[in-house]
Amino acid sequence: VLGQTEDGYGFGTAVGRQCVVKGALPGEVVCARVLGKRKGQILAITETVQNAVDDRTEPFCAVFPRCGGCNNQQWEYREQLKFKERWVRRELSRHQLRCESFLPTQHGSTTRYRRRARLGVRWIDKVGEVYVGFRETFGSYVVDMNRCPALVPGLAELIGPLRDLITRMSTPKRIPQVEVVAGDKARALVLRHLDPLTVSDLNLLSAFSNSYDVWVYGQSGGYETVTRHFPPGDPDAKLTYELANDSVSIEFGPTDFIQVNSEINHLLIGAVLKELDLGREDRVIDLFCGIGNFSLPAARTAKSVLGLEISSTAVEQARRNAERNDLSRTAKFLASDLYRPIDNELTKTDYKMLLDPPRSGAGPEFTRFAHRANRVVYVSCNPTTFADDAAVLDRIGFQLERVQVFDMFPHTNHVEIVGSFGRLELS
Repeated sequence: VLGQTEDGYGFGTAVGRQCVVKGALPGEVVCARVLGKRKGQILAITETVQNAVDDRTEPFCAVFPRCGGCNNQQWEYREQLKFKERWVRRELSRHQLRCESFLPTQHGSTTRYRRRARLGVRWIDKVGEVYVGFRETFGSYVVDMNRCPALVPGLAELIGPLRDLITRMSTPKRIPQVEVVAGDKARALVLRHLDPLTVSDLNLLSAFSNSYDVWVYGQSGGYETVTRHFPPGDPDAKLTYELANDSVSIEFGPTDFIQVNSEINHLLIGAVLKELDLGREDRVIDLFCGIGNFSLPAARTAKSVLGLEISSTAVEQARRNAERNDLSRTAKFLASDLYRPIDNELTKTDYKMLLDPPRSGAGPEFTRFAHRANRVVYVSCNPTTFADDAAVLDRIGFQLERVQVFDMFPHTNHVEIVGSFGRLELS
């Protein structure tokens, strides 16, 4: 094994071909099982290790490396953290960007951290039942599993019972996936079904909801079709999580975007607020604000917060969260396509700017907001687009002062970043 891909997989050569091998580390010699080919490369997973390096450790999950849910359980965790920081540094150096300070990487629990997951469902003819779990590495098949050590216990324990439930339903072959999500006080599942649910199906779901104390939703089409079936009561009831340090309570629906790692989310919010350095007279604009995860804690201190978000559904939920926390006068939310030209009225006064865009980056229009900002705090889940946008900020007069990596998804190639940008002083 000669090196590593951005996913943390090993790469090397075999029979004169380039190979990408999950579960292998640089410097090792491994025997691997070929799973397929992609872009001229052989794709494989490690079966035995003939020459192990010192950084190798024993995976904690029986279905690793076949399961695609984790990338690098075989690698000492401290080395995974270094790898993620090197990745961020490498992307910044691609633009010749200097950072005044790289703060220590923040991390938390390495198992039982994940409070949301989208699980595949697949009927297996030879065993006469369904598998429920993550997709296989380099493939579309669903892994045979009964628990997942990456999920919070309240979700991990549902996988086995979900297999039994879906196997007994009228058309198990027509149920392609189930989403599971946990709030602080309740948990929910969203069952994607391609055929209408029968009376028998609804009876099974009702019994499951009662037995496992879980909210059950159905989804027959797009996200607009998500409907709560059980338990009976308020169909618009929401899950919640608390941000105790900021005296904020967040409500969310089962398909709303939330940060999946509660422990790291608290650290992330703390870092963002520290970098914003808010005073009582500060105004904040929060781009890609979602349901208010950062906006509302900021509104506890700032004079005003304006949250902008593409999803009108998320904006409605953010407004309800502002009301829930008695912050409606301070925190305002508007639906806006942030990838299109924006209303100049929004950028007439000075402010501090916060943004947490999707993996694709902030897009060209975010500079219209940045031009009037005196500070920018950028939260990113993609080192490549973070570096691209950091280079844009550099060109319009900002200095990248601090960067900090947060390990939101341990044992995967995913990384969360907080970058803090200050205005360059003109000499």
